[in-house]
Amino acid sequence: MGLIRSLVSLRETVMKMNRQKVSCVLGISLVLVCGGGQGVSETFAGDSSSSTNQAEKLALAAKHCPTDLSSLQPKMKDAVQFIKSSTFRDTMLASLQASIPQAITQTDGLAQHIAWLKQEIAKQEQERSHAEKVAREGLEDPSQELMPCRHGKEGAYCYAVDQYLVSTAANLANHAFVDALECYQREGVQ
Repeated sequence: MGLIRSLVSLRETVMKMNRQKVSCVLGISLVLVCGGGQGVSETFAGDSSSSTNQAEKLALAAKHCPTDLSSLQPKMKDAVQFIKSSTFRDTMLASLQASIPQAITQTDGLAQHIAWLKQEIAKQEQERSHAEKVAREGLEDPSQELMPCRHGKEGAYCYAVDQYLVSTAANLANHAFVDALECYQREGVQ
């Protein structure tokens, strides 16, 4: 339950950061937090034979597919290290421990959530591309590497770089989450 609270906190932090960033900065958190909030028993309560079958498929798939995104931890630490919001950084890192099988039980269908996440990845990539363009306009030499701003410094460049970093980190997690969900789907989980 603590993980779900931290994911809700991430969602609230994102909402405070900027309304545009609310467009699913982190798909994994929205699937866990907004995926219906149902537990395994409520999800499969309708038909006990199909619920048993689905639970068995999920348990078998979990032997071959990632059960969380903790393997992403080193890359994510690098991706979030310069993001201004410490709450966002901490919650993003904590979300990598979220149970993928639990997230699957909270969805209304794996295929729909994979499709939805892919749309969110595309939206986040547009945000990242736009932020990069804005940040480069603030540089004397647009071919320079984007550098994070010093603590306390503000401005269009700083905001754009922060948005760029947030979108990059979000899609790092979103891509890994889609890959994991597709693994479960290949193993017969619906």
